[in-house]
Amino acid sequence: MIWNQLPDLENIKNHLVNLHQQNQLPHAILFKGEDGSGALPLALGFVQYLYCDNPKNNLPCGECKSCKQTKNLFYPGFQLLIPKFSTSQKNENDDETNVTKVFLQSFSENIFISFDDLLNKLKGKNKQASISTQDIHTVIESVSYSAVGNKYNIIVIWKPELMLPAAANKLLKTLEEPPPQTLFLLVSSNPEELLPTIISRVQQINIPNYSEIDCIDYLINKFNTEPTTAQEISKICNGNLNKAIHILTNFDEYVELLNDFKEFARLSIKYDLNNIDKFISKFEDRGREYLKRFLEYSLDIFHYALLQNYNASHLIKSTQQEKEFISKFYLYAHESNIPKLYEIFNDAYHHAVRNANIRILLNDLFLRCNELLKKKPTTNVQN
Repeated sequence: MIWNQLPDLENIKNHLVNLHQQNQLPHAILFKGEDGSGALPLALGFVQYLYCDNPKNNLPCGECKSCKQTKNLFYPGFQLLIPKFSTSQKNENDDETNVTKVFLQSFSENIFISFDDLLNKLKGKNKQASISTQDIHTVIESVSYSAVGNKYNIIVIWKPELMLPAAANKLLKTLEEPPPQTLFLLVSSNPEELLPTIISRVQQINIPNYSEIDCIDYLINKFNTEPTTAQEISKICNGNLNKAIHILTNFDEYVELLNDFKEFARLSIKYDLNNIDKFISKFEDRGREYLKRFLEYSLDIFHYALLQNYNASHLIKSTQQEKEFISKFYLYAHESNIPKLYEIFNDAYHHAVRNANIRILLNDLFLRCNELLKKKPTTNVQN
């Protein structure tokens, strides 16, 4: 069962169980946590607990008929609402089934799945994911039926901030006057994008990121990771287990990103056209997804360089190799040029998402970074 797979978070589990046992469970709860945190598995694990016939030690038993059904996230009266891609009316049901099917498969492999992970699995789609008015109408219609026995009708909405305005207003009306024995569980990484009136009608629960120790233990116990590797990853994942898993499964690529950034910085400063051409050709062969990861990684390096400039190296969450590089690179990336570097790399990322030509994009970055990385700091911040 999902709660059994979740490291720690016992205080939040116990809080939810106590609310239920004391008949104080609100009709709507908002789980707030970044993508890849314990927010989604915690909410879905709570569903399993509520439907369990014989919970033990505040956990679903995993043996009763209800647990066998909810093991695959199925139960009469339960609905999981996930943003889907806009599509023609003719194919709408096929699209919804595809999104749900891919999610269930991915979640069974990694309970810390992020929404970006799901979008990447559905990479054949190029439209904006959202929750439509029809989606909300469907779930509202479903909860209009009486719940089975003493169980709840439960609706889990993942990424409710992606509701279209009309859909959000329609949900609000139901949250104001919900049917009996109905429970809404909203899981959001950007709750500030929700309507204030929706926020006012839910009980909010903050889901924290994990500690370094939690991450180390999880990687070792779940994936048989070498302790030294687990420790390295725990320093850079910032308590996000989904990120830790991604780094673990792509650790060689993570090391390669640092080497590529070193080469990019060196070539930018020297403006070595022959080797710049070879560098760009290498990225063309690797493809757009690697380019996007490189641009995101570069933004992290600039952030660490800024911390180094302000004598806050203790706040840098990076590997030892990265720290050694940043201890030298910060002389080239400082308060005088980092704001502009952030801007052009952010722009480059958005252009990459929109299928910009890789050669043109990187050539532009090299040209602009040549000027910026030679720029002298206006002040000596460390002094």
